Amino acid sequence: MSWLRRLRNALSGSSRSVDFDALPIALIHLDGVGVMRQANRGWEQLSGYRLGDCLQAEHSQFLHIEDRPLWQLGLHNLREGSAPWVASLRYMNRTGELRWVEVRVVRHGTGFVASLADISAQMPEHQQLQARHRSLSNLLDGLPLMVYRCRNNRNWSMEYVSAGCLELTGYAAQRLIDSQSLTFNGLIHPADRERVWRGVQEALRESRPFAFDYRLLCADASEKQVSERGRGIYSDLGDLLGLEGVVMERGTAPALLQEVAAGF
Repeated sequence: MSWLRRLRNALSGSSRSVDFDALPIALIHLDGVGVMRQANRGWEQLSGYRLGDCLQAEHSQFLHIEDRPLWQLGLHNLREGSAPWVASLRYMNRTGELRWVEVRVVRHGTGFVASLADISAQMPEHQQLQARHRSLSNLLDGLPLMVYRCRNNRNWSMEYVSAGCLELTGYAAQRLIDSQSLTFNGLIHPADRERVWRGVQEALRESRPFAFDYRLLCADASEKQVSERGRGIYSDLGDLLGLEGVVMERGTAPALLQEVAAGF
């Protein structure tokens, strides 16, 4: 019997707590908005939290802040009837240690059930970054926003750009990655470039996220008003590694996209 069938039987049966804890994996039961209603001992071992400290809490609060928008999009897609959702997400345990977790979520009644497997030992640093970008791409590609990771230089040299770049700017994402001929700075309106640069540098000095509006020059020579939210990425020693954020057209994003942007 699959873990999912055993879990559903445990949740609906009279011996729920015993069977639920006996399942050999971290499992959680969520309501329709992502609030934790039940979890087993596997979750306690993974997170370091006592069960009583977790129930009635939004599950997203246990995720790394940068992965919360991805979680919200996953639940949204499941509500819309998509197939079971799988992603590699970062969790912060009770001691502040970061753990990479493979999350599998399916609908159960009006809520969700999920299995969580700790894959930290299998994830060298470069694979961790690839896994996060792959999970982001699966959900964000096709949405009218651009998620990015870039270096902190005057060109904003891009290391990762989501496919939404095409709808936002008219340029395919690959055109901007490690490109000298087409840089993201070159797409920012000349009158806004210095303000954007200074705003990001000030935010980095103060160790806070940045958010501002400016104009983009699109491939068809039109101008587009956009909003950007982002933050610095730092090593364990506090060294700046780069920037991550999201850019979307100003004033036209629905509530879901605003929720995604709020995670940066």
